[in-house]
Amino acid sequence: MIKAGKKKLVTELVREFAKADNYYFADFTGINANDVTHLRSELRAENARMKVVKNRLLVRVLSELDVEIPDPAVLLGSTAVLYSLDDELVPARKISEFARKDVPIRFKGAFLEGRFLTVEEVERLARIPSHAELLSQLVGLFEGTKSALVNVLQAKLHELVGVLSSLRAQKEVQ
Repeated sequence: MIKAGKKKLVTELVREFAKADNYYFADFTGINANDVTHLRSELRAENARMKVVKNRLLVRVLSELDVEIPDPAVLLGSTAVLYSLDDELVPARKISEFARKDVPIRFKGAFLEGRFLTVEEVERLARIPSHAELLSQLVGLFEGTKSALVNVLQAKLHELVGVLSSLRAQKEVQ
């Protein structure tokens, strides 16, 4: 690519990446085109994106965005950058989900909330349930508590009815 074309591409990528404040770096060596297409469509459905950029250009883009990558090994080999415009954990969940399906994609690291995250930290983030899942768990917790309260109150009512029946039986005997 000629120098002017590279500058234009870097400018476009800076403009696009500036919309997000989360960047996940993944190694996608060995992944087939169908899996990449499927991953990209699932990311788009949740307002997230995946870009494959040459590492040298990516270094320029990240430096213009003031994103510091302390481990240069992150930008070696095939690197895909994933980012989300809404839920910043979507890329982590999607990469983790695809890796569980034996798709050869793995984390290299991430830049989130102003700091670089290691592979281990990103994998822990990927296990955090989504907002919708957390809400459903909360609703389930409330439903369970409500059911338990109803059951306790019903048991006490049955106990009271039993005591009153016993008292009536004693009164009738006397």
